[in-house]
Amino acid sequence: MKRILVPTDLSELANRALSVAAHLARQYGAEITLAHYLPFAIVDPVLTEAPGAIAAYLDDREHEVEAQLAAICQRPDFTDVTIRPLVKRSEQGLFGMLADQPADLIVMASHGSSGLEEWLFGSNAEHVMQQAHCPVLIIKEQAGSFDPKNPVCAIDTDDVLKSHPAWPFHLGDGVRQFVYVMTPTDSRVTDGIRQWMADFAAARQITDYELTIFADSNVPDGIIHFAESRGADLILLFTHQKSGFWHLVSGSVAEDVINHATIPVLVMPVA
Repeated sequence: MKRILVPTDLSELANRALSVAAHLARQYGAEITLAHYLPFAIVDPVLTEAPGAIAAYLDDREHEVEAQLAAICQRPDFTDVTIRPLVKRSEQGLFGMLADQPADLIVMASHGSSGLEEWLFGSNAEHVMQQAHCPVLIIKEQAGSFDPKNPVCAIDTDDVLKSHPAWPFHLGDGVRQFVYVMTPTDSRVTDGIRQWMADFAAARQITDYELTIFADSNVPDGIIHFAESRGADLILLFTHQKSGFWHLVSGSVAEDVINHATIPVLVMPVA
């Protein structure tokens, strides 16, 4: 891992994500890109009375953000890490801008979303995850320091998971706890699930693991409830990637977990 991308809205929560990224950068000798997006304004001089004023405002705002990013990069706790500030206007929006940036890992913070807000907009983390080209680590507001030693990995029974890329960073003694959420409409037999897990473990050279088949009303809630019951400090999820977008294993499982979990979530793309 050599390149870490951190989207920021200049909030304290975003700075927490940067602190986590800096911790990882120190471990792996990685460089961080601290990226802020400015809205791209298309000004029609015929319909707009003062296009020059709007352009000047955007220029001023860009300079302000550049100064803010520079101040963040110069903080004493980041002096031993290479951080490249990036301010960009993009007609493709924030998520298009991030998709264009080379990275081995994206680290971002998320408040999550709920209720009407979730139905209308979702969370920024959800949209970044859908368009990212690499693993995405979501840092939550409620979580403490980031040093995962008790991760939980959620699986389904798709064989493509057997060849997923390596985790982007070290995970304590490794991933040993796996969960398959069994919902009332799931017709799979438990023996088949356990055999799939045995094959998965053999393919990934995992010799010491525990698989729990956890009953719940839906998959996202089951993942979160299981993680809470085990005192997990990180949830690992897989998504399927197609044509630059991540198509989820089962509806909006990853988005729902990201929006409602209170611990960090690492989302891994698989082909």
